Amino acid sequence: MQKQSIFYKPIFIFLLAFCVFFISWLVIYKMGVNTLAIQSEDTIPALFLPIEILKTKSLYLDKYYPMMIERYPQPDDKKQERGLTPFYLKKVGIHYLSAFPIITPLLSLPVYIIPVYFNLPVTWDNLILLGHISGAFIVALSGVIFFSITTKHLQLENKKAYILTSIYLFGTINFSLLSQAMWQHGAVELFSLLAIYLLFEKRWLLMAFSLGFAVLARPTAGLIIPFLGLLVVQISLNDIFARTYETNAKKYLDILKTIFNIGFKFVLGIFLPFAFFFWYTEKFYLGVSNNGYATQFLSSWLSPFPQGWLGMWLSPSKGILIYSPVIVFALVGLWLVLRLGNWRKAENFKYIVFGCIFLVHTLVLSIWKHWYGGWGFGYRMASDTIPFMIFCIAPFLNSSFYEKSKACKKVFWITVVFSILVQIFGIIFFDGIWHAAYDRGFRDTAWLWSIQDSEFVFNIRRILVKFGFLVKACPQC
Repeated sequence: MQKQSIFYKPIFIFLLAFCVFFISWLVIYKMGVNTLAIQSEDTIPALFLPIEILKTKSLYLDKYYPMMIERYPQPDDKKQERGLTPFYLKKVGIHYLSAFPIITPLLSLPVYIIPVYFNLPVTWDNLILLGHISGAFIVALSGVIFFSITTKHLQLENKKAYILTSIYLFGTINFSLLSQAMWQHGAVELFSLLAIYLLFEKRWLLMAFSLGFAVLARPTAGLIIPFLGLLVVQISLNDIFARTYETNAKKYLDILKTIFNIGFKFVLGIFLPFAFFFWYTEKFYLGVSNNGYATQFLSSWLSPFPQGWLGMWLSPSKGILIYSPVIVFALVGLWLVLRLGNWRKAENFKYIVFGCIFLVHTLVLSIWKHWYGGWGFGYRMASDTIPFMIFCIAPFLNSSFYEKSKACKKVFWITVVFSILVQIFGIIFFDGIWHAAYDRGFRDTAWLWSIQDSEFVFNIRRILVKFGFLVKACPQC
C-alpha cells in the first residue's frame, strides 16, 4: 500500500493541476468571457516549432511565416508595407527562426507527437489548443517535482506539502500566466526544480545537466548557479566531516578527491547542454550573434534603481506581493531562519540559499528595461524564482507561529485564498485591454504605480460597465 501511495500522489498532483489549468481556460474561452487565445506574441514561434522539429528535424519557420504575419505582424508595420520581420522572429539569410530559446518547444514534443503523426491541420484553433495543453503540461509536471522535494528533502508532512504545492501551482502566476501559454519561464521552473531535487540526491552530473537546460531556456537562470554551488559545497563538506579518518592527510586527500569529482561532473553536465546550444545555433542561426537575446544582453539594462526593484515587489499592477500576497510568508520564513542564529543550523542553510536566489534575481532583473514583464499578467520577470519563494514558506509552516497562533494562521490562509482568487481573476480578465489602454512602455513607468488606473481597479470598472453602472472603463477605451 505504501508503494501505491507514493506512486499515485504524483499522478494525482499532475492530473489535478493539468485539469485545473486547461479546463479553467477552456471554459472561460468557450463562454466568450475572455477570448484572448494567445497571451503573448513572444510565444508564437513556440507554437510552430514542435511541428517543424517532428516533421523535418529543423528549426526553420519559413513555411508558417505568411500565417504568422497575417495575424501577428510587426506592431509598427501592421499593414506590412515596410516588410519588417516581427520581433518574435529572427531572419537569418533566407530563413526565419524563433527569436527565443527552443527549450519549451522541445519539452512540448510529447504533446505534439500524436497530432503531427495523424497530420492534424496547422490552424490557429489547433495551435491554440496545443499551446495551452503544452503550457499546462509543463507547469503541472513541475508541480510533481516540487511536491517530491517538499516531502523528501524539506521534511514536510504530507498535509503541509500539499499546502505548499497548492500555493506553488495555484497561488502564483503559474496558474494565470505560465500554464496558459508556451512561455520560457515554465521550462526554467521545471529544470530548476529538477536540478534542486538531483542536488539533494547528490546526483551532481544530472544536476548540472538540468541547470544547463534551465539556462538555455532563459539565460537569466544562470543567476542561480553560484547559489546552488554553495549548497553543493555544504552537502559535500557535511558528508566528509561525518566520516572518520586515521590521519588528517587522508581527510584532506578525501576533500581534494571530492572537489575534483564534483567539479568534473559539474563541468561535464553543464558542457552537454551548452554543446547542444552551440551546435543548433551554428547550424541554424549561423552563429551566436544571430540568437534573439544576443543584441539585447548589453543594451537593455536601462531601468533606474530602486524604482524597478520596488516595482517588482509592490507595483499595484505588477508587484509580487500584490499578485501573490502569500509570498510575504516567504520573507517571514527567511526571518525565522535568520533570527537567533538559526541560520547556523545545517538544515536551515538551504533556505538562506533559496532566499538569496529570489532576492538577488529580482534585484538584477529590476534594472532590465522591461522589469514589469511587458504585456503579461503579474510579475512575469520574477517568475523564474517562484519555486524558491514558495520553498521559503516551509520554515513558517513548521514554526510555532503557524502551529499555535490562530491569528497568524488566519492571516496566512487569507493571503492564500486571496492569492488564488487573483489568479482566477487573471484567467477571467487578462486579455491585453488594460495594457492597450495604459501601457506607455519602459521610459515612463508612472502607469505602473497608479492605484486608480491599476489593472485590478480597471477590471472592476469593466464589470460595472457590463452591468450598466458606468459608460466606459477609461476615457481612452
